[in-house]
Amino acid sequence: MTDSAADRPVYPYLSVAVVMGLSLSLLGPSVSYLEERLGVSTSTIGTLFSVIAVSNIAGALVCGRWIEKHGGHLALRLALLGFVLGTVLLAVGESYPVVAVGIALIGGSTGVTDASANTMVVWVRPGRSGPPLNALHLMFGLGALAAPLVSDRSIAWTDRLWPAALMVGAFAAASLAMVGTKPSPAFPGERDDDLRPQPSRRTVVSIAVFFILYVGSEVGFAGWIHTYAEDSGLEGSAPAAVTSVFWAMFALGRLLAVSASRRVSVYRIVVGACTSTVVVLTFMLVARGQEWAVWVGAGLFGLAAAPQYPTMFAFVDTRAALPARATAAIVSASATGALVVPAAIGALIDRYGPSSMPAVVLVVSAGTIVGAMVVNRTTRDDVTASSLAATSS
Repeated sequence: MTDSAADRPVYPYLSVAVVMGLSLSLLGPSVSYLEERLGVSTSTIGTLFSVIAVSNIAGALVCGRWIEKHGGHLALRLALLGFVLGTVLLAVGESYPVVAVGIALIGGSTGVTDASANTMVVWVRPGRSGPPLNALHLMFGLGALAAPLVSDRSIAWTDRLWPAALMVGAFAAASLAMVGTKPSPAFPGERDDDLRPQPSRRTVVSIAVFFILYVGSEVGFAGWIHTYAEDSGLEGSAPAAVTSVFWAMFALGRLLAVSASRRVSVYRIVVGACTSTVVVLTFMLVARGQEWAVWVGAGLFGLAAAPQYPTMFAFVDTRAALPARATAAIVSASATGALVVPAAIGALIDRYGPSSMPAVVLVVSAGTIVGAMVVNRTTRDDVTASSLAATSS
């Protein structure tokens, strides 16, 4: 069920984003623990990142049609239940298949939530979604920031991940209450006063390619920074703390972007952030895994990477009215980056050592700069074509 009301509160979507960030980010800091508990290698655990990505793709693809038929709120309710069940299986699983099923549920719920929440925010703030989108992804970052701390303390206190599962359940219950039974917002492109064109197929593909590269770099870095810190000589709780520094600066970056997107061109924010990640990763490669450089690099990369996802969506929203299927297609395609890059990093770390992580992420991040420029060109062409069509008619 949907309605056409605009400017409705976005806080229910922000709450769901916290659950998504917390659930999705439990795997990275739990890699070493899962290796020991399940008795498998690092590369085998690395395949769980692929499980997340494949299920993410499937969840997002299904979600596009679901939103059109049933609205985004029902999809969000189902995703919240999926996060709870997935983290419970992660906490209790004693074998790789059980843990993989839990991870698949988390990944599928992530795809549904990512497509639904972004769509809902864009639809309730059409053409001016920059600040609320950055707030949405800030809340994801806060959930992800808590994940390594929750994982580390859960394992230290109970040798299990039960406390993490309980925290996900508590936040999911609160989010379900906030979403409630309210009707979902309707697609603003159906209104006569919305003059933005719907994106062409070429534009959707260009946006998807950008997000493939961005998500691959973010998930690759976030998923393996804990292991990279361990391999660089950090011991005890220090690797979890490095991961927390990454997410803390990631959250700060999105907080700053909420304000910056009101004053600065969102396209400039995207290009500047993409360029900054390349600079940071080059610095990490030159530093060759020195402990101080791991801390600094994790923080600066988090700060630079943070604005790219929501701000690119906001940039597209200024020029095009995004229907649910287009958003879902972009989100599902972007998950292929999370499928390929982390798995490649895990295999390369086993073979060549920890420097493989920043090297791979550097190459992928460099591609986002080109990707942003292509999106700028294709969306501009859509606006021009729409204006010419309106003039001729």
